[in-house]
Amino acid sequence: MPSPRSYLGDKLSDHTSFLGLRLWVLIVAFSTFFVLLFFSFVSCYVICYRRRKPCKTPFCLPNPIAPKNYQTSFRSSSLNRRLLPLNMSDIEMNTTEPELQLMFPDQWSTRAGLTTPRSYLPDLEPFRADTLSGYRFSSREVVISTNGFAYENLIGNGNYGVVHRGVLFDGTTVAVKRLLGCQTEGFVTEVEAIRHVRHKNLVKLLGYCMEEGYRMLVYEYVNNSNLHQWLHGPLGQASPLPWTTRMNIIHGIAKGLAYLHEDIEPHISHQNLKASNILLDRLWNPKISDVSLSRLLGPNHTVATARSLVELGYAAQEHSSTSKWDKESDVYSFGILVIEIVSGRIPVDHYQPQVYLIDWLKSMVANKKIADVVDPSIPEIPSMKELKRIMLIALRCVDPDIDHRPTMGEVIHMLEPRNLLLSDDHCIRREASLRNCTEGGRPDVRTHDEDASDV
Repeated sequence: MPSPRSYLGDKLSDHTSFLGLRLWVLIVAFSTFFVLLFFSFVSCYVICYRRRKPCKTPFCLPNPIAPKNYQTSFRSSSLNRRLLPLNMSDIEMNTTEPELQLMFPDQWSTRAGLTTPRSYLPDLEPFRADTLSGYRFSSREVVISTNGFAYENLIGNGNYGVVHRGVLFDGTTVAVKRLLGCQTEGFVTEVEAIRHVRHKNLVKLLGYCMEEGYRMLVYEYVNNSNLHQWLHGPLGQASPLPWTTRMNIIHGIAKGLAYLHEDIEPHISHQNLKASNILLDRLWNPKISDVSLSRLLGPNHTVATARSLVELGYAAQEHSSTSKWDKESDVYSFGILVIEIVSGRIPVDHYQPQVYLIDWLKSMVANKKIADVVDPSIPEIPSMKELKRIMLIALRCVDPDIDHRPTMGEVIHMLEPRNLLLSDDHCIRREASLRNCTEGGRPDVRTHDEDASDV
């Protein structure tokens, strides 16, 4: 009788019908396969668990894709929870809807066709900066949010910086501006002063980054391009802004400037007010961008900005050789903006017989052609009374005598149409203010609708 050991050995040595392999070979092969399969499942579970562990909100997406050298586990910080580790190329770039195109302001040549997808933005809740624990971003956070400053997220670039679109962890879309040649001394102090500025007609500064040589500002993302594009670019040609929308934009800009000039301490002068720095949201609310950006860039940039505004027609000639910029200077720029919005003409156009917009307006008024000042692309014709009142306010703002320019608070007061019941003993001064203006005098703009028929 054979021993059990020899019997087991004979059975294991028997050839099987599976490729003629011995039984012990099959047992070893299947055991190895199941062991490897088990460890594979365990490894996948551990990796998925460690990736999903930092995410505690419904906005978290699986399988994050981060730029090279940044795909590491986040450090334990509340700031990291703001990031959305999302490959921006996964967001559909819809180039067929120009009304959603964003062209960030400043003197930048903006990429055409970079739009915000309609399927993404409408579902976002309005952003609240106070929901974030902190406002200082690390360079890693900014790099991940912009997918490593990827080219497809580039919004614009120019002499002062480069702007990329980014997405925070909670799904908030932001605009990240990398400053070039920014002064280091006092940077945080200036940013702190600007960060607390909050008004519905100002672009919100959400935070900043000052690491590894970076000087970056993180703004809210405004998704309907800027005023310059809607007045003079392809957007305006395809869909001209109606009169009521233009008046709402003028009111919004005035309210934003009045807040900066009068409602906060210390008062702030914008120093770079122009059409490309007026962003529009999807409800056509204007938002002034780049508030006091020149203060962050230093005095040399302030002088350069003033000269640029003079060349563009948004500043008076006295600013061409000085860095001094005050509230009255902003008022002048606002007056030019008003004329530009109403007429649809750029402030300086070398292809026109009268190069400067302000000179053209004065000649139109002198020749009693005030009705021809309105942009011919506007579908509806405004009332002559309202048109004259708006033009009187604009000319008052660009008064050559700085002391005679109104404050922005007074401008808001004049912009509000009112039907006032005047008593018999109330005397209304009637002066041909615009006619005097063309002769070198200053225009006299009375309050509200005070007999605009004098024009």
